Amino acid sequence: MNSKVAIIGAGISGLSTAYFLKEKNFKNITLFEAKDKPGGVVSTFKNKKYKYEIGPNTLSVSDSRVNDMFNNLNLKIVYPSSTASNRFIFKHKALYKLPTSFISFLFTNFFSLRTKIRIVFEYFRLNRSTTKNESVYDFFTRKFNTEISDYVVNPFIAGTFSGNPKKLSLKHAFPLLNELDSKYGSIIKGFIKSKKKKYKIKRQVISFENGLFDLIKSLSKIFDSNIKYSANITSISKIDNHFIVEYMSKGKIKSKKFDKVVITVPTYNFNDISFNSNLQTYFSTFKDIYYPPIVTATLAFKKNHIKDRLNGFGLLIPEKEKMNILGVLYLSSMFENSSPKDEALITVFVGGARQPKLTTLSEEELEKLILSDLSKIFNITEKPVYYTTKHWNKSIPQYDLDYQKHLDTINFIETHCTGLFFNGNFRNGISLENNIINSLKITESICAQ
Repeated sequence: MNSKVAIIGAGISGLSTAYFLKEKNFKNITLFEAKDKPGGVVSTFKNKKYKYEIGPNTLSVSDSRVNDMFNNLNLKIVYPSSTASNRFIFKHKALYKLPTSFISFLFTNFFSLRTKIRIVFEYFRLNRSTTKNESVYDFFTRKFNTEISDYVVNPFIAGTFSGNPKKLSLKHAFPLLNELDSKYGSIIKGFIKSKKKKYKIKRQVISFENGLFDLIKSLSKIFDSNIKYSANITSISKIDNHFIVEYMSKGKIKSKKFDKVVITVPTYNFNDISFNSNLQTYFSTFKDIYYPPIVTATLAFKKNHIKDRLNGFGLLIPEKEKMNILGVLYLSSMFENSSPKDEALITVFVGGARQPKLTTLSEEELEKLILSDLSKIFNITEKPVYYTTKHWNKSIPQYDLDYQKHLDTINFIETHCTGLFFNGNFRNGISLENNIINSLKITESICAQ
């Protein structure tokens, strides 16, 4: 393909789009990255003692096309330990292991008998929604009860979306559940009766030999000479059938001409870009998309200072438990060689939509708060041998109940400005796999023009 394509942003969405375009024989691809390195939020820390993720911690794969991409890149996939299937909820000041089978579900004391009955008989209880736009919390309360919503859904949403299930749209956050419920009236019946989708494979949580940044390194290596680092986009102008992309580089304004432009930066960066058309006003609406702040703290403790074994994937904490932290990932339990054998490495999450003000605490106050909660949960007797934090002032876009208006705006702009495309976690899912699959779809749309 002879079309010249500009990709704004060299994170996972931008690099994946470039990869799939190259697979379709596009030869003129230029990526613009504001930072001096690729990856966006994907970043792996590694020294002689520790290895952990600063951004997303794992990659969940359920699509064969994503696996094919990893194989083509010759990436060495690493799988979590067998104990990583253990996932815990903190309830009534105790840790409860979530059931992983029907038998364990029947005998768990985490759920009440009433809730167990509600879950088992959901198949026969065809109560469809009376509203077109239902919150995640209301959906699970309707299908099951408040115990499920408060003690499973609430901590899950806080841990994955950094969000509030009462404000999150089911239609946009979990489109499959929304579809199954609409079609079958039961999500259990829907999973049983719905046909297996093309490219669907058994979901697996993975990482790579040296962490998730291996994926970024492999992709950026392909396009090394095509990536302009420390390049801040100042304007995008459409003149006739072409785009003029202006950018600041080394203190100078430069420009290049393209046939197609793909914007993959977060929506809060859109206002930094000037557009020479009547579409400028539409871009201003994206400032309403909420990205809650969050702090991740990574700590290491001597194992003999922790009375409770950290043996699993991690734990989540419901809002009703009135704790300060949102959850904990058991890094050294998930993957080997994350830390020395005699140490336990964990990552703790604080803030999000639940308690955003906690992210403004001083480092001293924050550490005190985190250690206090960890002591209550794990009976930790000593201070950590390693402690560091990462502040994300804007973390994950919230697919709130009015999110459709933003998607409509994106579709409107793409329709009325042929050759301009949007890709990122603000569209069609927040996971890394969602971003990769969306990159494939964007590539198909570019090829179709």
